[in-house]
Amino acid sequence: MMHNVVLVGCLLLSSLTAFGQSIRLTGRVEDTEHHPIPYASVALPDGAAGTATNEVGEFSLTVPALPQRLVALSIGYARTEVMATSAAPLTIILPASTVQLPEVVVRNPQRVAEDLVQRAYAQLVRHEKDTYYGKAFYRQKTRTNGTYDELSDAFYDVELTPQKIVGWELGESRYAAVAGPFHMKNFSTLMRLPTFTQHPKRGSLYLPLASDAAKRFTFTLREIQTENGRETAVIDFQPRPGIDKPAPAGTLYLDRQTAALRRQELHLRVGSMLAFTKGFQPLSDSLRLVSDFAPVADSLTRLASTRGELAVTVQTGNRPPVQSLISAYLLLYQYTGRLPSQAYSRVKHSADDLQMLQGRPYNAKFWQENEIIRASPVEESVIKSFEGRRVFGRL
Repeated sequence: MMHNVVLVGCLLLSSLTAFGQSIRLTGRVEDTEHHPIPYASVALPDGAAGTATNEVGEFSLTVPALPQRLVALSIGYARTEVMATSAAPLTIILPASTVQLPEVVVRNPQRVAEDLVQRAYAQLVRHEKDTYYGKAFYRQKTRTNGTYDELSDAFYDVELTPQKIVGWELGESRYAAVAGPFHMKNFSTLMRLPTFTQHPKRGSLYLPLASDAAKRFTFTLREIQTENGRETAVIDFQPRPGIDKPAPAGTLYLDRQTAALRRQELHLRVGSMLAFTKGFQPLSDSLRLVSDFAPVADSLTRLASTRGELAVTVQTGNRPPVQSLISAYLLLYQYTGRLPSQAYSRVKHSADDLQMLQGRPYNAKFWQENEIIRASPVEESVIKSFEGRRVFGRL
């Protein structure tokens, strides 16, 4: 018997237009010890198109012609450029960034961190009305007691600001599920949490990028990462005791000179944002969200990707507890101008992803020919299994 879990919370994303009919490059991104680097960015130097590596460091990217220069990026590693001269698989090695904590900063790391966070917030607010458009890919999957029982993929055209995704249009999508304890109706609500808040509404989260954040969080400068002359301040934060709203712990990655936001990591409990079907008792939950931001100007960045993992343990009656891991990944693989054919419908807090996806027919040919995100070997076997059972498009 299936049960729905509905997310109630704060705050993507249409048709895929081929970047070109040209050449598909594949490869793997590794560190200097040859360990895979998951979720690294691999893109053209001008940012016109790009992709991200999967959980085992693999990527696939269509380019207009060869030879072609590619740029690989990941927080904590040095920016690396490679030249692809053929369609043979590439291996891109990223050296680690140099880590330091200068003596001048060590004297008062909390004050330095607070000042930098406030600069980052002020800059975001100054540009809050800046609007960007792009094409995004969203993948969500649920694994219960170690077995996949739900998978969905979708392409969106999106409208976004420095604060949040404000509009989307759904294009090609697919959804498959088999019998499981529950299914997520709108997990993207959590994936679309705003980057900063000016006036938190009642019941909403406190966020570390806010005008009065220093009253609600403690900030500590952990280290400075240096790569190619660029310094990134790594700042840990914790909610202060006794605050009156939910608040995450986590880490901010800020450009030390410009205060541009490069990454935000949030860790929090979301029990108050979950509504369970009658009879199910939540035992524990833990959400981790990581958002990466790509340069858009000398001192500005815009959302590039968000990945989230929600671990939930529930129990019904005297039955053994059920453990589920819901994971999702949103990638803006191409930035565009505003597309005249799209309305970019406003995003509702209670948008029902499941209902929208189930209303679309499954176009098997489209998915065989369009790999924006390369699935891991495990995911490929899961997808083939769902296809073999003819469950795509049905619950």
